[in-house]
Amino acid sequence: MAPRLQLEKAAWRWAETVRPEEVSQEHIETAYRIWLEPCIRGVCRRNCKGNPNCLVGIGEHIWLGEIDENSFHNIDDPNCERRKKNSFVGLTNLGATCYVNTFLQVWFLNLELRQALYLCPSTCSDYVLGDGIQEEKDYEPQTICEHLQYLFALLQNSNRRYIDPSGFVKALGLDTGQQQDAQEFSKLFMSLLEDTLSKQKNPDVRNIVQQQFCGEYAYVTVCNQCGRESKLLSKFYRTGVKYPRPQTVNRLYLGIFEGRKIRRRQSLFL
Repeated sequence: MAPRLQLEKAAWRWAETVRPEEVSQEHIETAYRIWLEPCIRGVCRRNCKGNPNCLVGIGEHIWLGEIDENSFHNIDDPNCERRKKNSFVGLTNLGATCYVNTFLQVWFLNLELRQALYLCPSTCSDYVLGDGIQEEKDYEPQTICEHLQYLFALLQNSNRRYIDPSGFVKALGLDTGQQQDAQEFSKLFMSLLEDTLSKQKNPDVRNIVQQQFCGEYAYVTVCNQCGRESKLLSKFYRTGVKYPRPQTVNRLYLGIFEGRKIRRRQSLFL
């Protein structure tokens, strides 16, 4: 940090050439050093009177209590935790929960699912009634749907670089120290979410899981002699594909629906 007198002289240098009626907002901000960078913790041992953005020595001991002076100066600048403009918000890894965070980000980027969850009404009331007095309370998600809704809102609007999904993980009863199968987790959670949303009156909310994640295929049996065919419709939420050699994704999925022919009494085409 430059000496105080040197900062003051540089801040008011414009006053020597600028007429009073020509003073602008920029001149005022320069004079009061509004644009100076905040001091780095550990460099300043006391508050810099020449820098209005110095946040050292402003009474931390009062509102932080008794602290170790050395450890306090090792605290990172809060601005380092601020979300950069036009960047995504991250999720804290709670141990072995990377598979949960992966799916949370995939589901968050599904705009239709996100908007449908935002339409889901909350079961929490804004106020608690007691003795005729309304008392305001902090919002706490109660259901799985509300936890997911709350996380999506934070991922979209939080000013932090990352958020903590521990409430969501705790509501699911997951062990943060044990790695789970990612596909199995996705299957079970989607089943739980679909069951939860099935009670909603709004069809856009009630049917969102089927609309976004459910497909339909048919088993078709064709007779080689008469050409008669029968169909058996079935729904699916995920498909398994074999990957014997390098292929494109489209080719892999087409392989699932290729026909098979049984050369005995009948032929079967899928």
